[in-house]
Amino acid sequence: MAEKKFWRCNVCNDIHYGMAGPAICPTCSAQNAYVEIEKKEAKFVMGFK
Repeated sequence: MAEKKFWRCNVCNDIHYGMAGPAICPTCSAQNAYVEIEKKEAKFVMGFK
């Protein structure tokens, strides 16, 4: 079974946690802008240490 991963929008840095990044960013409406990132990077972007 596949596991959830962290995804970041290249345009606005929106973070998504799921099986895949959204086709359209809910924050900035960019299409196909999500890339997979590591948990450590996701925490940094969200302001956690």
